[in-house]
Amino acid sequence: MSVESIRRILEDYEIGEPWKLSKGAGFVVPILGRPPFPDRNYVLLQEVLDRVSFKDSGGIGGVDVKNDSGRSVFVRKGTMLKGMGTQSRSPVAGVVLEPEKEMIRIPVDCIHASHGISGGASFMAGGLTPHSVYQSLGRQSDTWANISDYSTRARAGAMRVGGRSAAGYMASMSSDALVDVEESVGKFRDEVDDLLKQIPGDHVNQLGVVVFDLKGVLGVEVFDHPDSWHAFSKSIIRSYSEVLTDEIADIYEIKMDVAGPHLRNFLLKASDAERKLVTSNKVSKIWALTSEGVDGELAEVEGREIHLVLSRSVEHRQPIPRRLFAGIPRERQERRIVTSAYANEGAPIFTTMMHPPDWYRRQGSMDLLQRLDEKPSRFTELLSNMDVSRGTLSSRIREASDMGLIHKTTRENGYTAWKLTANEE
Repeated sequence: MSVESIRRILEDYEIGEPWKLSKGAGFVVPILGRPPFPDRNYVLLQEVLDRVSFKDSGGIGGVDVKNDSGRSVFVRKGTMLKGMGTQSRSPVAGVVLEPEKEMIRIPVDCIHASHGISGGASFMAGGLTPHSVYQSLGRQSDTWANISDYSTRARAGAMRVGGRSAAGYMASMSSDALVDVEESVGKFRDEVDDLLKQIPGDHVNQLGVVVFDLKGVLGVEVFDHPDSWHAFSKSIIRSYSEVLTDEIADIYEIKMDVAGPHLRNFLLKASDAERKLVTSNKVSKIWALTSEGVDGELAEVEGREIHLVLSRSVEHRQPIPRRLFAGIPRERQERRIVTSAYANEGAPIFTTMMHPPDWYRRQGSMDLLQRLDEKPSRFTELLSNMDVSRGTLSSRIREASDMGLIHKTTRENGYTAWKLTANEE
């Protein structure tokens, strides 16, 4: 099913002059439209921040939103919602808020794993998650893992710029708090900010941008109107800052006669993408797009395509086995996966991190859980069936036991074995 926005990029829109930092590993190409442009039948969240309120639903996967603007409001996937006394979140899909004053609930991922939840607490909308995190939204364990990876890279970059003062300051920040990491790194990246300001993002009639890295097209984003692009262009450009400001030793020349066909092939793949309806209401539809090598999202308001974002597909991280949580009520599953609640009777529930998100990526972690998901096993049985050393297996078992994922059980013959805690409940 063809996407009209892609056809317009291919046939009607103009691809502007490419731009890159002198030693940058990536470069950007503006997408320019031709007037007249249609009247906008919506506004972006960033244009009416004082008339849209966000409240914590009390569950990790949802945030309540109220739109008092009187207009349809587009909230882009990946918008960072900074928690005011609660864990920060980010929408896992774009959403158009209807011009009604009723509170609705939108699906989100947590972007601050170790912070507690406080039902009814407010959020402050900010910029966008880094592109590497954006691509994993909707898969919570992947999101946490990508935040951890991004934080490591961001800290290293800030320390290179800020030296010892940055090292000391950054050491005090939690690596799983994406909003805090972004704000903290900003204290030491004036140089990076100055570089980003040089990237042309506000051409007359600009509707969007194409971002290339050394592998080809990394992402494409386009709106239907220049006012929409200009309202959010700085945040969009910043979300690609890793690739745009990453330096390489060899300075290369951009050749659009080569880059152009790459972009065209990328768009042609996306033009036949399979659509899956993600959210819909009386005024809008949000579609997830999937094709070979390309993922994306398309937003429609009153039948007109207003926003398109495409990304080069990435390999998903290995998921946590769902059978691990067999027998646990759904409302408890999300809390069991990531949190352990310790609250006095009658007090608000504040949750604390139970499973470090990067634990599942350590050698042997997933293999251990999957094998115990099949049946309880003794240490020697696990050791003979897993490709890990005795010391590594001992560490994974101890860590999983400390987190409450597994526990010892006694077999009929009197021998002890390890068993998944979840399978007993």
